[in-house]
Amino acid sequence: MIDVNFGVRNHECFGLLGPNGAGKSTTINIISSIIPQTTGKITFNGIENYISRLNNFSMGFCSQIDILWNELTIREHLELFLKIHGYNNEDARFYASQFINIAGIEEHQNKRIEKLSGGTKRKLSLLIAICRYPKYILLDEPTGGMDPSTRRLIWNIIKKVKSENNTSIILTTHSLEEAENLCDRLSILVNGRLSCIGSPEHLKLKFGKGYILEICCSNIEKFHNEIIVNGKLFGNEDYQMEKLSFNRVKYSVKLVKKLGEIFEVMENCKTINFIKDYSFSQISLEQVFIDFARKQVMISDD
Repeated sequence: MIDVNFGVRNHECFGLLGPNGAGKSTTINIISSIIPQTTGKITFNGIENYISRLNNFSMGFCSQIDILWNELTIREHLELFLKIHGYNNEDARFYASQFINIAGIEEHQNKRIEKLSGGTKRKLSLLIAICRYPKYILLDEPTGGMDPSTRRLIWNIIKKVKSENNTSIILTTHSLEEAENLCDRLSILVNGRLSCIGSPEHLKLKFGKGYILEICCSNIEKFHNEIIVNGKLFGNEDYQMEKLSFNRVKYSVKLVKKLGEIFEVMENCKTINFIKDYSFSQISLEQVFIDFARKQVMISDD
């Protein structure tokens, strides 16, 4: 890791993205003191030497690997962790039931870990991390191996924890959809460095190529000459043209103005049957990520 420097606000989910080997899990493991740092410093509320006083910090951690006991059930896990953190028997039972219901795993609550699916184990690992509403939460790919509906349930739980508690969350993920749904700000790690940092919208505007216009037209050359060249659809902005097929073409252009005019022109062309169809949208976070990931030098697994 080289010059990795960031802070996380209260009520914020900060995302760490990057290709395998970039250093996402290494960063999380250093923050949680699983592995020692060799340089730099990590501070919590201005306290630098926090590792020696880690027991005094309200921190929840969901690692990539489910660290669970095969002999215990879901309920026993949650009640145990709540008791460790000072809840009495009655409160531990109550709050364990609340979290079990939130995660929709009532039918599995008395099953031992060895009898659970991978997705249910991930749910339990997340619940252990958040069950006492800690001030700091570290989530290392919390939805890995989950089906889409379960993933969205977990997203809702994370959003609720972030909004209702004075919590700071650091999240690593390979899912760009997850990053856009959960992260207020995010960064992309490449070769151990933070290549960029900002909100998903900011990164798309700053590092993307702006907007994508795709056209379906029976005469692409005529459309290009009349609308793009002579009609100056993009004004004086530079653009890239890519012919996708005999009747489809894509334009990439970095625009910040005239967006409404482009829609107006396209709708006009469609009305007079000059084009069959079109789509006009902002470049995706996925494309920004791919552009950065191409710079990654593969050394080892993340």
